[in-house]
Amino acid sequence: MTDRLERALSDLRRKWVPDHRLGVFDVGVAAEGRLVGATTSREALAALQRLAAEAGLGVEVAVLPTAAVRNEPGAVVTAALAPLLSAPAIGAARASDALHGEALTLLERRGEWLRVRTADGYHAWTHAGYLATGPLDWLEDWTGRATGRAVRAELRCEDARLRLPLGAPVALRRDGRAETADGRLWNVVAGAVRPELEWRAEATFLAAPEWALRWYGGVPYALGGRSDWGVDCSGLVQETWAVRGTPLPRDSDLQFLAGREVPLARDGTGYEAGDLLFFADGGRVAHVALWAGAGRMVHAALARGGVGSDDLLGDSEPGRRLRANLVGVRRVRSHG
Repeated sequence: MTDRLERALSDLRRKWVPDHRLGVFDVGVAAEGRLVGATTSREALAALQRLAAEAGLGVEVAVLPTAAVRNEPGAVVTAALAPLLSAPAIGAARASDALHGEALTLLERRGEWLRVRTADGYHAWTHAGYLATGPLDWLEDWTGRATGRAVRAELRCEDARLRLPLGAPVALRRDGRAETADGRLWNVVAGAVRPELEWRAEATFLAAPEWALRWYGGVPYALGGRSDWGVDCSGLVQETWAVRGTPLPRDSDLQFLAGREVPLARDGTGYEAGDLLFFADGGRVAHVALWAGAGRMVHAALARGGVGSDDLLGDSEPGRRLRANLVGVRRVRSHG
């Protein structure tokens, strides 16, 4: 690829798909002199076609979702949890998680690997073994019935047992059994499966950081995690506010654009419980926490091994470092 063509492709990527987490622009030049790959942007495809015509190249760039998956564009997680990866390879970096019963949009299939889009707009890869796929009416039927939420639930079906992460959607039967996304019926032998409305209502009686500590306190830190089996800072914040009816983006730098700004205060004056505290590393937002009041914050941090409460305003070295890196506070509201 010539430097000029490489720069042109880079310019188109920045213009039409500036964030690879929220769109796809995987385009390169094949040895035969063709632009090949895939994108989620029709505008990008039109620009690529103009670029190819000027350069005398052919174009084989698919707009996602590809034709091969359009008959079955829906996907549901049937495993307890599906890791979402940055590339179609088992060793690829973990971008996020999808919980059992959650719905995904299928964009592309490469052998046993599926490119999917999550409800929060994230684009990632996962293995077909974690999912079931089908048409939209099948997906809508499941999401309409999956109104139960697993609460530290362990299920039993004959000799099989299944443990589900906190908040995983299942369908509740009148006889008390739970139907999982693969169609199996289970008895709840530990924990509970509660109606979604009840699960959300309980959250409104607790301040957001209190709820986060109650259900995620002590959970280990896991980059890309968003469950009570392992969670990162933005995953904790996203899940805490989701149960209150407020959807937030997946990553801390994207969450920094949510809600409204709260003026920075050295002593926390003006902050409210549940406000989002953002910290920078190397000039970019890289960490988020929940303000809990009385100088404390709740967060998931690698430095502390997991989820807990720390003193932001104290005279400890970690507190001083956090205060030095605090770059913004945002306030979001519950819609539950």
